[in-house]
Amino acid sequence: MTSTWDKVKIANLLCSAFAPNLSNPMTSKGPDAPTATIDVLITFDRSGVSSHPNHISLYHGARHFIASLIHNRPGWQCPVDLYTLTTTNIARKYTSIFDALISLVVMAFSTKQMGDHPSPLLFLSGAAELRTAQKAMTTAHISQMRWFRWGWIGLSRYMVVNDLKLEKAGTL
Repeated sequence: MTSTWDKVKIANLLCSAFAPNLSNPMTSKGPDAPTATIDVLITFDRSGVSSHPNHISLYHGARHFIASLIHNRPGWQCPVDLYTLTTTNIARKYTSIFDALISLVVMAFSTKQMGDHPSPLLFLSGAAELRTAQKAMTTAHISQMRWFRWGWIGLSRYMVVNDLKLEKAGTL
């Protein structure tokens, strides 16, 4: 819970998994377009949803990976879009399904097209998806189940509502 992970190590891991043709993307130069085996990467935003250092580290590592794909390749578009899960304030974070209405209103006034891709994206879970998410937490992550996790499962808007924001490639 207190560890911050190195963004370069995260970026190198992502590169080896999704852009294996770039042995060391920050030092390799070339006229060719950058390539990757994925076209979208989803991670936490800069606040990590809960200020968890690992979540924040993943955000910085993902941004470094995206930046490394186009580093030393002027004029090329990044082949991977980076979407981040939006951190909300504490009041919205624990309103469960009731945040769906707030999120829909916010979405109605903030949706824009960035190139070929919309931002933000909104995902609403139905009853079946909610149960799947609950089961994943209580069975697949059993080592993390503590008394407070039950409250999180029951009250967190992230079990029901998730919105993703497209990061601008030029600012990475």
